Amino acid sequence: MPLFQAIILGIVQGATEFIPVSSSGHLVVFPLLFGWAEQPLVFDTTMHLATVFALLFCFWKDIINILRAFFADVLSSHRFSLKEYSSEALLGLNIIIGSIPVALVGYFWGDAIENQFRAVVFVAIFLVFGSVLMFVSEKQFSKRLVVKDEVSTGKGFGIGLFQVFSLLPGVSRSGSTISGGMILGISRKDATRFSFLLSIPVLLMAGILNLLRSYKYLMLINILPLAVGFLAAFIVGIISINFLIKFVRTNTLYPFIIYRVLLAGFLIFLVLR
Repeated sequence: MPLFQAIILGIVQGATEFIPVSSSGHLVVFPLLFGWAEQPLVFDTTMHLATVFALLFCFWKDIINILRAFFADVLSSHRFSLKEYSSEALLGLNIIIGSIPVALVGYFWGDAIENQFRAVVFVAIFLVFGSVLMFVSEKQFSKRLVVKDEVSTGKGFGIGLFQVFSLLPGVSRSGSTISGGMILGISRKDATRFSFLLSIPVLLMAGILNLLRSYKYLMLINILPLAVGFLAAFIVGIISINFLIKFVRTNTLYPFIIYRVLLAGFLIFLVLR
């Protein structure tokens, strides 16, 4: 794989994994535009691991506080009431509970979903579906008189159910979980933060499993494009995470909705031309 291609795909992965515009949609567009062959599985796996490391880099303090509180309140004490847990311990518990739906669906049906809906036309359809979901969340959000910042256990599980939609190529993990949080009455800012934290266990486990599946191919390809693509995805991932966190404080999701619909139309154009 040429270095230029590795850099472009790394930048695309780093930017679109976290901004709710769908990384899968863009990773379909760019090879079509440039006439590139499909990249090997080990490259995709490496790019996804780069975005996981970007998340760990941005939220390492939160992760340490959550783990410390979780072990202290849940595993190392005799507290049986959720009311006795600290907010960080509850957040850790909610992340675990919220990760269960997508972990189960992904384990049993993830490969089937990916193989069944990998065609460009399905990506376009799910881009529109994700846009509708985000539009509904904004409309629902605007009608609420009271918005909460805290994510309860029930709402954490509910957001986890919305995360299942991210298995469909084109929906967007951040788009589905942020929308789910807003529909459930959580502020846009805190829904975004929880969305990022919720994605860490799933992306980390998926990255490790895919790496174990494809590690034997590491010896068969040039390592330099992998390293360059990884670095590009990592750096751009950090930038996009910080951008979205700042953006949702004062802006709606409508710009992303419009962009996604335009992208879906462009994909359909590429298919029909």
